[in-house]
Amino acid sequence: MLLSLRSRGRIALTAVLTAVLALLVPGVAHAEAPSNDDFDHSTAITALPFTTQQDTSEATLAPDDPLWCQLYDVRGSVWFHYTATADGYLRASTKGSDRQMIVAANTGTRGDLRGVDNACDSGANGTMTFRATAGTTYYFMVSGYDVPGGALSFSLDSVAPAANDAFAAAQPVPALPFTAQPDFSVASFETDEPESTCVYDETVPSVWYSYTNPGPAKSVTAKVSGSGSDVTVYTGAVLPELKQVTCQDSSSWSPKAFRAETGTTYYVRVTGPARAYEPVTLTLDDAPALQPSVYQSPSSPSVYDTVSFSAESWNDIDKPMTVAWDFGDGATAPATTQSVSHRYAKDGTYTLTAHATSPDGRTATVTRQVTVLTHDVGIAKFTVPTSAREGESKPISVDVSNTRYTETATVVLTKHDGTFWREVGRLTLQVPARPTRTVRFPFSYTFTPDDAAVGKVAFRAELRLDYPVTDARPMDNEVIAIATTVNPRGTHVVAV
Repeated sequence: MLLSLRSRGRIALTAVLTAVLALLVPGVAHAEAPSNDDFDHSTAITALPFTTQQDTSEATLAPDDPLWCQLYDVRGSVWFHYTATADGYLRASTKGSDRQMIVAANTGTRGDLRGVDNACDSGANGTMTFRATAGTTYYFMVSGYDVPGGALSFSLDSVAPAANDAFAAAQPVPALPFTAQPDFSVASFETDEPESTCVYDETVPSVWYSYTNPGPAKSVTAKVSGSGSDVTVYTGAVLPELKQVTCQDSSSWSPKAFRAETGTTYYVRVTGPARAYEPVTLTLDDAPALQPSVYQSPSSPSVYDTVSFSAESWNDIDKPMTVAWDFGDGATAPATTQSVSHRYAKDGTYTLTAHATSPDGRTATVTRQVTVLTHDVGIAKFTVPTSAREGESKPISVDVSNTRYTETATVVLTKHDGTFWREVGRLTLQVPARPTRTVRFPFSYTFTPDDAAVGKVAFRAELRLDYPVTDARPMDNEVIAIATTVNPRGTHVVAV
């Protein structure tokens, strides 16, 4: 039989009241916080390795829980504690949990807990490693990140220090290229470690590598990547006597090169933060060949030009280069900076040779052909009439000199109209190379009423060579003549 609407409403209300009473009446079961929810009831870890899983969804946060690891994002905590039985490294992890967790290690007593250096991490796979001291009890607080905890997976174990943590245990580099990713969470600073001009804090963790060049002397590059990391190369036999060869910090994208002599052992120290936010990678490799490029200016010089030469390289490890120059005409310049200047006395094609050396001793020889060609034409004479009448045509001539090569030259004749220069004639002729003779460019100009109204006309002659030929001395390629007097029609003019 179907229930009435009033009956169904009574049943629903009764169900709600029953649920509320279940929460209020003593003896009714509900979810409880984990047994290790409070610091005073932390789970004791008696042996390593240790692994546990537990539900922390009902974990709470005590008013005096330390929040130094994550100040604002902690949501409910559970506690573990372990007393170290020996000096060494401990590694705690929440890897395998169903959400992001925060894990931090503390020492001291309730109300006076102190965070352990580098013992803080968060995330879905939060893992932190720190150096422990025998007899010290460490308290691990594990909490939810931003939301209450859930299915927690917590582990603690001892880990061995880096095998090459000490200088005396430097890891041999068997061959080049060589790449390594050191773990600085299990590395330390060793007493008497040498200084490096690339390292700001000399007490950061470090690991060591050694490289001995078995073959002929060659150049090797060292590079490190990863925020806060540095690589320094030394020579020597014991820590206090090591001498820096070169160094590079991760803020520089370019590696550093050094000369590896035959049979000499080079010690490579890599430093980095104990808590690295990105992998630190060391790379040792043979340096690339030195390949400088030689540039000159101007590109088409004449005997009147001082030519500038420079040797450049795109690779920062090649800088600064020293370069010895042979200009190909019997003149040389000793090894000096990368730029020099030279003037050639005669036209011709010369072989320029640059012998370049990088700071680490790599060498390269570069040659290029330098063609010196001097084109030199000039306006030897510009003849215009001293006076003329309106409507009268008179000759104008431009005599062009040339002493080097036969040229195709153009003379452009312009007049000034009071505002602009306007072209009134153009003539192109072959101009042979003759030491004492010139070639005449003949023009004729008919004077206009406008010329007569102004009363004077100024003429300009411009001498041009066909592109791409350029004149070595263009200062005599343009002449402005003394203005011609122009009279109206019917005015008597003395002929010239």
